Amino acid sequence: MTTARTERAADRAWPLLAVLGAGLFLVAVDATVLHVALPDLVRQLRPGAAAQVWIVAIYPLTAAPLLLPFGTLGDRYGRRRVLVAGYVVFGIASLGCAFAPNVPALLAFRALLGCGGAMIMPVTMSLLRELFPEQRHRRTAIAVCSGIAGTGSVFGPILGGVLVETWGWRATFLLNPPVILAAVVLALRWLPRNPPGQRPWDARSAALAAGGVLGIAFAIGHPGSWLPAVASGVTGCVLIGLFVRRQRRTDPPLLDLTLFRVPGVRAAVGGVLLVMSTLVGLGLLFAQYLQVVLGLSPTAAASRLLLVLGASAVGSVVTPTLLGRFGNARVRTAGFAVAAVSLLVPASGSAALTSPVLLGAGLTGLGLGMALALTSSTDTLLSATSADQAGGAAAVEKTGYELGAGFGTTVFGSLAAVVYAGHLAVPAGVPDAARQLALSGPAQTEAAVSGLASQVGGELLDAARVACTIGLQVSAAVACGLFVVAGLVSGAAVSSHMRPAK
Repeated sequence: MTTARTERAADRAWPLLAVLGAGLFLVAVDATVLHVALPDLVRQLRPGAAAQVWIVAIYPLTAAPLLLPFGTLGDRYGRRRVLVAGYVVFGIASLGCAFAPNVPALLAFRALLGCGGAMIMPVTMSLLRELFPEQRHRRTAIAVCSGIAGTGSVFGPILGGVLVETWGWRATFLLNPPVILAAVVLALRWLPRNPPGQRPWDARSAALAAGGVLGIAFAIGHPGSWLPAVASGVTGCVLIGLFVRRQRRTDPPLLDLTLFRVPGVRAAVGGVLLVMSTLVGLGLLFAQYLQVVLGLSPTAAASRLLLVLGASAVGSVVTPTLLGRFGNARVRTAGFAVAAVSLLVPASGSAALTSPVLLGAGLTGLGLGMALALTSSTDTLLSATSADQAGGAAAVEKTGYELGAGFGTTVFGSLAAVVYAGHLAVPAGVPDAARQLALSGPAQTEAAVSGLASQVGGELLDAARVACTIGLQVSAAVACGLFVVAGLVSGAAVSSHMRPAK
């Protein structure tokens, strides 16, 4: 009887994934949709180099500090209520971004977009814990939503390329409002009203957590001098320390810290952080390389990334079966290994990057490896806690997701920018103003050559393409090294658990 009831509940819950997946997909898309659209945006709004980083990074770096407060708020006051409110905020912010007249307005609405995303993401994932209490069904649902999130991040540049080439960068935000409106209607009609939780919501703990993550996120993403970043990071760590101290003394705590004592949870958080930083950070560099170096249109550049999308979707389909057979830790380790091997392709240099076969194999392996690592990590976190505390666990996972996205955008972007500037061989005869503009980035080099003689302009463009290629190569090599280390650490942990006790 219990099994039959569980099966019937799961059958009724599967259609709800359409509602949850729609919102999650848009939130993931907006983390990367500007990757291909950025050159068009630069030509229209003319942001500086630092502003370009912030236009992309402010979205995940605003969302990250708010995930734990909003995730636990859903546990306390009702997940459907918080989810619908997040949809509304996300839709309004999308309209603001689409019609932003200047860079400051765009930054403000991108930050508001991050607030809406922070309301949507943890509640969506915690609802899976509630709607699918049986592990087998929950793993499949998690794989679907993790696949949606991962493929949404990859699909962002593809969608951006189509929209930019047809209507311009502003169109990348106009897709959201109609989908969000439909999601609100369906959520109010289909999603169950879960009763408010009995656990009190600790606003002081929420403020400490938000401030701490904000400080760390700003330190990670600050593109300027090192002093503000260090000060912000230290402040963030102090606030996180106060948050941890309060959780140990408060009953009940906002976040049960015993979650991190569950085997595999810390490795899962690290896996989410690493996967998202690589997926988002290298995605931006790949989109730039395909357009600037290979000269592809936004649509053609985005279509190359379809291999990552397809491989990620396949990985999300097969992962539940692999999890049931091999366990989360082994599947996560395999994902790290596949991603590391795949990153050897772009790390090896321009010969591999210009080969459609080699580049296609690398992108396919990268999508598959990341799907394995991300889905197994999410399942570990959501399975480590009870249903009434699922919002906190989902918020931890999504905090890693957004910090990883912000980390990848700023750190890999900054690394590539430093390498690019260091290897850009500016030819003689280029005026200082054009030289400074070209040093800002490969996309700006196209504007820098507009007033130059054809021969000098051509030499400057060739130099920018070479420097851009080296920047991508170095960034991919660093990412490959990180996955190798993660795979070795994860593999050692698996071996230690398999070793018989003496």
